[in-house]
Amino acid sequence: MKILILGNSSIFNRKIFPALIKFKNIDIELATRGKNIKNLEISKIYKNYSEALEKSKAKIVYISLINSKHYYWGLKALNKNKHIIIDKPITLSFKNSLNLLNKAKEKQLLIAESTVFHFHKQFDQILSLINLKKKISIKTFFHIPRLNKNNYRNSIDLGGGCFNDMSTYAAYLINIFFNKEIDFKIKKKHYKKENYSYGFNILVQSKKILLRSSFKFNSKYKNIIIIEDNKYEYISEYVFSPPIDKSLVLKQINKISKKEKLIYYSKENVFYKFFKIIFKKVELSNFNKINNKLMVTEKLRNELS
Repeated sequence: MKILILGNSSIFNRKIFPALIKFKNIDIELATRGKNIKNLEISKIYKNYSEALEKSKAKIVYISLINSKHYYWGLKALNKNKHIIIDKPITLSFKNSLNLLNKAKEKQLLIAESTVFHFHKQFDQILSLINLKKKISIKTFFHIPRLNKNNYRNSIDLGGGCFNDMSTYAAYLINIFFNKEIDFKIKKKHYKKENYSYGFNILVQSKKILLRSSFKFNSKYKNIIIIEDNKYEYISEYVFSPPIDKSLVLKQINKISKKEKLIYYSKENVFYKFFKIIFKKVELSNFNKINNKLMVTEKLRNELS
């Protein structure tokens, strides 16, 4: 199976490419407007995105461009009858996301967003330890330091800002912890300067579950989830960006005895797990569930905006 990458981005080089080369039967093509790329693992390189979409025989197109270009190239790829995966956020507006989802449905194609943190085994472990039918409190923080001044995420025009970059995480958290809740309320607070989003908080509450999440740019690094039930407190770091080269630890603390139990996780490439699912779904033409899940995510992002 061929996959065409639009954009020689940082995340492509750091996370996507290392995951893709683990598949022996995947042929990688790249469209980039940058300098010459010499990599034996890339079978073909295009210098023009439109030419790549026209000439490539790839079934899947991965769009790894700046946020403001996601919708335009996503729509072009769907119109060329390509399945698409797009870096978060899928688009910059609910209207445009809905257009892509409807086009994918019309063409009977897969559309997926490359958000993968919840594929890490720590989430399965957490969900196996807590009882969502009883009262629990969840707190998460994802704060990152000031970005390099040339980073596109600093630009409103290029689709930057904290909300565009991190709201997908918030939507996925709601979907994970409240997917069986019939009734829950969402409150949000946005922090902006000259219409640029540098942070936002959400509070989501049902009868049993309370979720409080904080997302910030230009802050001290903090990437953690803390869950409390009547007996235990669970703490895990790197929850939103689990590294592929580092083992993780879930700390379980007995609130009465104060005894700690450490649960270790071996290194895990969550992008590899994500692509494995995607390739299988495309092969079987069985991707309605993925498309429908993205619709739920985009509705939640719209509610959080």
